[in-house]
Amino acid sequence: MISKLKNFIKPPVRDSFQGKSDLESRDEKNFFRLALLVILGTLLVLFFSFLLTFFISVRGAEQTLVPDVTNELLIDGLVDLQEKELYPRIQTRYTEDPLEKNRIISQDPKAGSVVRAGKRVKLMVSLGAVVDKVGSYTGESLSDVRAQLQTLFATYTPLMVVREPVIFVFDDAPAGTILEQTPPADTPLTGPTELVFVVSRGPVGERYTLDDFTELRWMDAVNRLVRSNQPFIFKQSENEPEGSNSVVLSQTPAAGETVRSGSVITLEVSTPERLARDERFGFIELDLPQYPVSVDLTVERTLIGGRPETVYALKHPGGEFSLPYRESVGTQLTVKVFDEVVTSFTVE
Repeated sequence: MISKLKNFIKPPVRDSFQGKSDLESRDEKNFFRLALLVILGTLLVLFFSFLLTFFISVRGAEQTLVPDVTNELLIDGLVDLQEKELYPRIQTRYTEDPLEKNRIISQDPKAGSVVRAGKRVKLMVSLGAVVDKVGSYTGESLSDVRAQLQTLFATYTPLMVVREPVIFVFDDAPAGTILEQTPPADTPLTGPTELVFVVSRGPVGERYTLDDFTELRWMDAVNRLVRSNQPFIFKQSENEPEGSNSVVLSQTPAAGETVRSGSVITLEVSTPERLARDERFGFIELDLPQYPVSVDLTVERTLIGGRPETVYALKHPGGEFSLPYRESVGTQLTVKVFDEVVTSFTVE
């Protein structure tokens, strides 16, 4: 009887277990719901924080004035930019002025521009001149030094030029060798500088007895001088004897004198007595540079509608050059040195 009463009072085991499961399920649902809300809230906070930061960075950067740093030393320009909370982007290049080395030669944005703090400013900084001191040229060939300087300053204003005329002296060194230079090697360059060279003309030339060119037709005299590579200057005589017709009237030095090979001979000639209606007589006159060695000089003639033909080809040391001509009107005469045209004109 008692046992039956106990059984009646005690709830079934199955019903008790079922009640506990429902409670736990509700707790778990509440927990997950709460966790989800926390996560969503956190994400929303982060999202709004991001938006706030973005808009602040877009419109909230402090405005600043770009300073003028051109012509300043790089270190000074960087300090000026740092004070304005600006950052440099540096580029470099060579310039024509050696005194510009390490100086700012341009900037972008320009001075006075209003920009946001933190902006990059492009600075172009000079590396100085391609060459900042005089080289050592003694012992080198003058032609090689000229070519070297021309290549070195092909795209910049030349800081070193060879002073003309060059000083030539006889010396045992090969012709064209630089014996002395001013300024000396390693002299700093502060601007355009002239190089004064003393150049060897080669050993003293051999001596020979000068031929007699008087009474020769000037064309025959020219041909003889050209064949012997003897420099010459022709001049028109001021006092022409009656009956003289295109002949050499006098020469300096005189015939029979002993001269060095390469000495210039001056010859005075008379004008032709008769010229055709379309002929002209005159002189090709040039003042050429003094060359360290004799150069190839050619005289070309081009008739109307024709092709150029070489009239004379000779060696010439430079300096004064004068040659007679007798050509038809319309003929073109051209003088070349090393195949480069020195002068060209049409007989009129």
